[in-house]
Amino acid sequence: MRKIGDNIYTEIYFWGCNPGFVVTNDGVFMIDTPQQPIDSVRWREVIDTHGPIRHLVNTEPHPDHIMGNAFFPGVEVIGQKGMKVRYDEATPQMVSSERTELMKQTDLDSVWLLEHPSYPPNPPTRLFDDSLTLELGGQTIQCIHHPGHTAPQTSVFIPKEGVVFTGDNIFNRVKTFIQEADPWQWLDSLDKIAALDADVIVPGHGEPCDNSYLGEQAQIINDWVGEVQDFVDRGLTLDEVLEQPRPKVDPYPIGQRLFPMTDGLDQRILNNLYPRIVARQA
Repeated sequence: MRKIGDNIYTEIYFWGCNPGFVVTNDGVFMIDTPQQPIDSVRWREVIDTHGPIRHLVNTEPHPDHIMGNAFFPGVEVIGQKGMKVRYDEATPQMVSSERTELMKQTDLDSVWLLEHPSYPPNPPTRLFDDSLTLELGGQTIQCIHHPGHTAPQTSVFIPKEGVVFTGDNIFNRVKTFIQEADPWQWLDSLDKIAALDADVIVPGHGEPCDNSYLGEQAQIINDWVGEVQDFVDRGLTLDEVLEQPRPKVDPYPIGQRLFPMTDGLDQRILNNLYPRIVARQA
């Protein structure tokens, strides 16, 4: 676990995203949850030593950010208004027999927790549109809608500490996932994150960083868009694009044990960006 502010912690070595929490005089505010059940339970035990958990915000709807919600029963879950439907859509995957069978191969310590009756799905119940500001135990916590990597993407800014959690709008020196993103909204959100002028950025994946990395993150997105734009300008169909050698526009490998997704990720990015670029030219 990494201490990144006087009262803020994150974990960058879990399988999946970087969850975090803010300690206040009136309990703990959580940002995202660990993907693996055993990690979620251990994470909860660590947080409990700092005080009762008052709130949990999910920065996005992808499984590695929300699957651990179930292991924090009774905690109010906050999300941008688009989160609720996406969480409900993902729930069958969280409790499926396929997940149990996969866990038997990859994480035996977690298997028994998947069917534990005390851990039902725990979706967002407090929803916001553009922003939500909470005052908790001397800390101001701002949840800000920054669409990009996903439509309901949320940043969590703690001004007093100079720390912002961006979720997967930032991948710090690990491969950037653009499989459902609106790249132009994402670039705009990066500018808005820069304007917060935080001292520390906790990305969705990779090491904490600062504003100096935002330009490189934007460049990776722009390079992907440029590559696909070139395919479109050459008149290639999507099927023809998918047969081309994969663009070498992202210098980084997949991080945090998400490597089983390596083979299909570029194809998913192309499937996402091609129709968006074609639509902008129509």
